[in-house]
Amino acid sequence: MNGFNAFMERYFMPVAGKLAEQRHLKAVRDGIVAAMPLLIIGSIFLIISSPPIESWETFMEPYAPTLNIPVDATFGMLGLVAVFAISYSLANSYKMDGLSAGVLALAAFMVATPLTEEGDIPLNLMGAEGLFIAIVLAIFTVEVYRFFENRNIVIRMPEGVPPSVWRAFSALIPGAVIIFIVWGVDLLLTSSFDLSLHGIVSAVLRQPLEAMGGSFWGAMIAIILVHLLWSFGIHGISIVASVMAPIWYSLTDQNVAAQQAGEALPHVIGQPFMAIWWAVGGSGMALALTILFVWRARSKHLKGLGRGSIWASFFNISEPVIFGAPIVMNPLLFVPFILAPLAVGIITYFSMSLGIVGKPYVIVPWTTPPPFSGILTTGDWRGGVLMMVNLVVAMFIYYPFFRLYDKKLMEEEETNEQAAASKDV
Repeated sequence: MNGFNAFMERYFMPVAGKLAEQRHLKAVRDGIVAAMPLLIIGSIFLIISSPPIESWETFMEPYAPTLNIPVDATFGMLGLVAVFAISYSLANSYKMDGLSAGVLALAAFMVATPLTEEGDIPLNLMGAEGLFIAIVLAIFTVEVYRFFENRNIVIRMPEGVPPSVWRAFSALIPGAVIIFIVWGVDLLLTSSFDLSLHGIVSAVLRQPLEAMGGSFWGAMIAIILVHLLWSFGIHGISIVASVMAPIWYSLTDQNVAAQQAGEALPHVIGQPFMAIWWAVGGSGMALALTILFVWRARSKHLKGLGRGSIWASFFNISEPVIFGAPIVMNPLLFVPFILAPLAVGIITYFSMSLGIVGKPYVIVPWTTPPPFSGILTTGDWRGGVLMMVNLVVAMFIYYPFFRLYDKKLMEEEETNEQAAASKDV
């Protein structure tokens, strides 16, 4: 274990640390998180229009088209919101004008979007389908804007000019160049290959990444990485989601579209699966360990920690347990912390793939407690049952390791108490 820890600290942690602080990845993560309230609101309308109870669903059927309007308006804006929010966040990280960068990136995104034969904007490309090109154009826009600003190739206004006017003139030259480049490249691709920028990015980036990230093995690798990072004190899901979140949201959007159309859901892996299902109580299925602390711990430390953190864990906040037990850099809890979510992820994946439980299509706040999150994300009461089964499985995996650690702590507490008593005498 010491050799493994040394290997991780020497080779893995420096890379993970750099990824955590990489400004482009942070901007992508923050930009997509900015759309989260919209997606949760849209999910509420989706639950109402496609409820988990058959009789209710029949009753709501005539109203579904009307209820789907806010669903389309929220899920359908993911790419549009992301291109502005990502460029805004990235520009701010460079201490540039985020508002101007966001407006320019939005314009570039619209220039790259092909219109329909009727001359309308295709709404499907404004949502998750356009998310990947939104990321590419947001980063491109800020980097070009920064290039011009660093070389002072911008229009400077005299002092006393209002900031809004100053910003508009400052963005004039870089904005014109950005729009011209995006427009020119899109024209070239369309005339040469009959493909738009959306089509190229979809073929080169979106489809291969979705195939990888939406696969069973892709999900399992992501789960392992998240918990390896957490085991060394780094917020694992933040780093992994910085890279994978666009893929997970895109897959979820396809499930939403299938649910609205009354078709079979195509994907198990998506944002709800990766945010909720293997993280009951927080990363590492922490609620299972917290329950063991409260129920079976004999050491004062774990018993007190369990009682103090059980409610936070019920709402999927795992930091008190991860840093309080601690799990970070703790060989006795390191293994089950990875094994428990991995086992739960496998059980859940195959339960959904085999049709035992419905596939997830609803995005709920990550603090939604079990088993409600299981029922709401799948629209299936069996989702709640599976979540409880997963919790029990995780407790069985944690139990032998928990017993060893609890015994060790109890012996240390007894030794300390005896030492304190001898000093008093």
